[in-house]
Amino acid sequence: MTIDDTRIADRLALRALVEAYAHGVDRREFVSVAKLFTHDGKLSSYSGQPIGQPPIYERIGHDQIERAMQGLLKYDITSHALSQQTILFDPADPDKASAETYCCAQHLYSDNGRWNRVMSIRYLDHYKRLDNVWLISDRRLATDWVEVRPILEPT
Repeated sequence: MTIDDTRIADRLALRALVEAYAHGVDRREFVSVAKLFTHDGKLSSYSGQPIGQPPIYERIGHDQIERAMQGLLKYDITSHALSQQTILFDPADPDKASAETYCCAQHLYSDNGRWNRVMSIRYLDHYKRLDNVWLISDRRLATDWVEVRPILEPT
C-alpha cells in the first residue's frame, strides 16, 4: 500500500476526529461528541460484523446521538484506547472517505465489587468534509467481544 502525500493532512485530520470522539466520550462531553457528526449523521451499534444483521440501536442526528451517549453515564469511568486505523478515500469525491478503526474500550462500574467491562470495538466509519472540516456521517460500532473482569484493589 502506498500513501498519497497529498492526503497526509486528511489522514491526520481523520485520525484527530476519531481521537476527539474517544476523548469526548471519556470526558462525558456528549454535546461535543455529537457535533463530530454531520447534522444527519448516524450512529449504530452491532454485535460483531454489521453485514446482514439489524443494528442493536441506531441514532440519527445530533440530539439522538447525544442522548445515546448518556447511556455511558452508568459507568464510573470509561477509557477508549484507539489502535490501528485503515482509511480509504473515495476516488470520485475528495470530500468523502471511510475507515475502520480498532478500539479497546474499558468501562468501570460498581456492582457488589468493582468491575471492568472490556470491549473490543471496531468503528466502521464514513466521513464527509464540509466547509473544510471532516465529520462522521455514519458510524457503525461493531463489538467483536466483551469480557467482564474484577478490579483488584491496590494492596
